[in-house]
Amino acid sequence: MAVNVHFTGQTTENLSRIELLAWVNRTLLSEFKKVEELCTGAAYCQLMDVLFPGCLALRRVKFCTNVEHDFLNNLRMFQNALNQMKVNKAVPIDRLAKGRFQDNFEFLQWFKKFYDANYDGKEYDPQMARNNAPMGYGTPSTLRPTQRLNTGPARPVSSGRPVKRAGDTNGSAGRKQAEEKMGAAGGGVGDAAGAQAAGGEKTNDRISALSAEINELAMQMQNVEMSREYYFNKLVLIENYINEQPEDSQDGLCAKVKEIMYAST
Repeated sequence: MAVNVHFTGQTTENLSRIELLAWVNRTLLSEFKKVEELCTGAAYCQLMDVLFPGCLALRRVKFCTNVEHDFLNNLRMFQNALNQMKVNKAVPIDRLAKGRFQDNFEFLQWFKKFYDANYDGKEYDPQMARNNAPMGYGTPSTLRPTQRLNTGPARPVSSGRPVKRAGDTNGSAGRKQAEEKMGAAGGGVGDAAGAQAAGGEKTNDRISALSAEINELAMQMQNVEMSREYYFNKLVLIENYINEQPEDSQDGLCAKVKEIMYAST
C-alpha cells in the first residue's frame, strides 16, 4: 500500500517547472521539453512502475504520442494504478489531457511529493523497462535524432550465401563475367567509385555533425525560453501583490520595486 501525501500549493518547498521537468527527464531518460507535454500520461505510468513494479501493464502504455485518445488511455491506467495502491487522489484526467500548463504543473508538484514519500531507492532501468521505446511528446518521426534510437525497422540479416541468378550454372560463372567486364572498363572506374564513396561518407559525417549542432542549439533555446517564462511569471506575481496593497500602506520599498519594474531601460 502506498503512502498518501497531502499537497498544498502555498509552500516554499515546491520546485520550479524547470527543476520538475529535469527530474522527470533524468529519472526516465525521457525528452519532454515542457511541463505541458506530460499530458500524455506516459511519464506518470512509468514513474508508478518505478515505485510499485507491476502495478500496471507498461506494454499497453503509449510512450510516444501526440494523440489525445492515447493521453486519456494512459491517464486512466495511471488512475487505476493509484486506486490499486489505495492512493486517495483523483486524477483530473480531462484537464490534464488538454495540455494546459497550470493543470499539469500543479499535478506534477503533487506527484513529486508522492514519489519522494514512496520511493525506496531501488535501481531501475527505465529504457529497458519500456523495451527501449522512445518517450516524449510527438511521434518517432518528429523526435530529435537522440530520441529515435531503437525505433527504426530492423534491417534484414544477410545469410552470407551468394545469390544464384537465372542463367548462371554456379556462383563462379557470375563472378567471372563481372571480372571480365571490370577488366574491360579499366582500373580508372574503381578509383572513381572509391573517391565518390569517400566523398559521400564525408558529406554524411558533415550532415550528422550539423544536425547534432542544430539539435543542441534548439535545446538551449528551449531552456532559455523556459527560464524567461519562469522569471516573468514571478515578476507578475510580485506586481499583483504590490498592486493589491492599499496605497496608504505601501512603503518606499514598494514604490522602488514598481519604479524598477516599470522602467523603460
